[in-house]
Amino acid sequence: MTTFWQQLWFRMSRMGFVVFAGVVVCGVALMFLPLIHQRLSMQAESDRLDQEIARQEALEKKQKADIEALRTDPGFVERTAREKLNLAKPNETIFRFEPPPAPVASR
Repeated sequence: MTTFWQQLWFRMSRMGFVVFAGVVVCGVALMFLPLIHQRLSMQAESDRLDQEIARQEALEKKQKADIEALRTDPGFVERTAREKLNLAKPNETIFRFEPPPAPVASR
């Protein structure tokens, strides 16, 4: 009969240790959950900023190319003046075609 009680005590103590270990693991996980969330949030922000940096670098490269073209290419200067500044040569007529206004939704 003593072996039955010893086996029962052994199983109960082992189960108690497993429950205790589970509680400790859950407690540690709950303690670090806000930090994990913060890290993920900061990683997403870092990725967004990396994309913004890449976009700005591409814009800078295009602008440098435009500046160099304005310095060296007279055809580019003329095209830019016509498109962006709406300039024309003397005795030249400019026709502008604007898209039709969007239809107003009736109720």
